[in-house]
Amino acid sequence: MKLSLSNEIFARRTLEENIATVCNLGFEHTEFNMKSVEVEDDMPIYHAKRLVKEYGLKCPTLHAATLHVKDAVEVHRAVYYGKISLEFARELSSPVMVIHSNVSRKLPEQERNKLMSMVFKELVPMARKLNVELALENLSYASSGYGKNVAELEEILAVIDDEENMGLTLDFCHGEATGQTLALLNKFHARLLNVHLSNRAHKPFTSPTTSLHALANALQEHRYDGLITLELSRKCRIEDIQATKSVAEGVFQQIEMEQGSNPG
Repeated sequence: MKLSLSNEIFARRTLEENIATVCNLGFEHTEFNMKSVEVEDDMPIYHAKRLVKEYGLKCPTLHAATLHVKDAVEVHRAVYYGKISLEFARELSSPVMVIHSNVSRKLPEQERNKLMSMVFKELVPMARKLNVELALENLSYASSGYGKNVAELEEILAVIDDEENMGLTLDFCHGEATGQTLALLNKFHARLLNVHLSNRAHKPFTSPTTSLHALANALQEHRYDGLITLELSRKCRIEDIQATKSVAEGVFQQIEMEQGSNPG
């Protein structure tokens, strides 16, 4: 199990302070979130690349800039955000890019599917060309986007899937709020490329919980050995990040040991 930290938590800091803080907390991996840069301009790509290299960080995942479009007029901007994000992923050597459905949850099905198709017919070929895997994230009730449960993700994948190569980012916080965590894992575990981890409402873990143990058990049973990305609220303090890191490491190591000693 490898832990990563989403740098979104430090998005209000300068990019150098952002990257330096992730490094100083002892993380080797970060999920670079596009909220930490100005997506209207592609110049920060090279600044970010230099800083990541300078601080010795790895960016195995990148979270795309997202616009949940409400009409065809907004498609161009959503595509632009996605393409700039893919350029960042290439320059930061990020093999996985986390995406949303890029469509508003308020739209009727026919319009929703039409707009999703318009956006992803541009993004999927570019991702393939750059050798970046896309990982669709399950969303929360509070999100303006569509895609909070198994049925909604199945609809999205039916529209945008690239020969069943679309991956999944399981957001544990969102899954717990919607009661979908285990259902999502059971349905999509073969697609799983990344896990976002936080307590309810993106709060920290100060101690192990029953639900965290259940997640660790399920991931181990499905033989998931990828990243666990801490994605915490910007209200969290440095000590909250450290506590969450410690709790997550303890729980996942415990489950690995327990299941390793009981292979049957």
